[in-house]
Amino acid sequence: MADQWFKVSICICTRNRPNELECALVSLFGSTVRPHEVIVSDDSTDFRTRELIRNLFPEVQYLEGPRKGLCSNRNVALNGATGTHILFIDDDVVLGADFLHQVQGQLTAVDSKEREQLIVTGLERRNGHIVYPHDQSFLGYQRKVYRPADKMKTIVINSTVFPAGLFTKMQFDDQLRYGYDEVDLTTRAVEQGYQIRLCEAAINDHFPSEVNRDYYKTVIEASRIFVTFKRYFFSERRKLKGLVFFALAVMHAGAHALFRQGRRGPAQFWQTMKEVLLYTRNHRKRAVTGGESL
Repeated sequence: MADQWFKVSICICTRNRPNELECALVSLFGSTVRPHEVIVSDDSTDFRTRELIRNLFPEVQYLEGPRKGLCSNRNVALNGATGTHILFIDDDVVLGADFLHQVQGQLTAVDSKEREQLIVTGLERRNGHIVYPHDQSFLGYQRKVYRPADKMKTIVINSTVFPAGLFTKMQFDDQLRYGYDEVDLTTRAVEQGYQIRLCEAAINDHFPSEVNRDYYKTVIEASRIFVTFKRYFFSERRKLKGLVFFALAVMHAGAHALFRQGRRGPAQFWQTMKEVLLYTRNHRKRAVTGGESL
């Protein structure tokens, strides 16, 4: 039985992947530390996931998703969570049997006050290859290898345990449909005093499904540009850096779209920039009305 200070709510956001989800759920019940609860928030366009939970996993809390994108779906799951800690895994992830045990050990080594502001990120074994957290490059790509003395600002989302108290202060940016949402969350968290610590012994397996890839791929570039600009200009309040980034990111995205997509490139680039500008306007409006901090 898990200690009362370590009650983990496992949240799975899903969309049209009942077969992968079944494997993920089976893996949870092989954990050496029993989850406090399991929550599935479902953005599917059919009833297969609902029937799967009803018939095979009645102990799982099933929630209807908002069908507005991954971040909104994550927030729906969060609103149903009652644990002291939160773990998000994708529906195509298999939980390591000792993953929660390893994270619990990491948290046990610190006092309760520090524990309240400690985010523990493990590793992900993606189709057999180990994935570490990487910092963002200037253009926002997660490619920079952390050095031992570096302050961590990013995570491996499928292998990260958050203190639940974090989500009383902030949630995922629900206008982001997919991509870079965890970067946005953790860079904001670090700016507010939270620490990220790596636990290399905590590993989950990820078998990326091809389902939904086409649905999401059109918005990833917009997410990268907006999240990185938001980090520099708003969260870190380095306005000149944010403006320089934005100018270079626009030129880079335009050239990349033209090179990769030829005649279709300008239309895709314009769609990306419309998304970025919409995200930015919405963020400023929320800040002005008090719905979100700059």
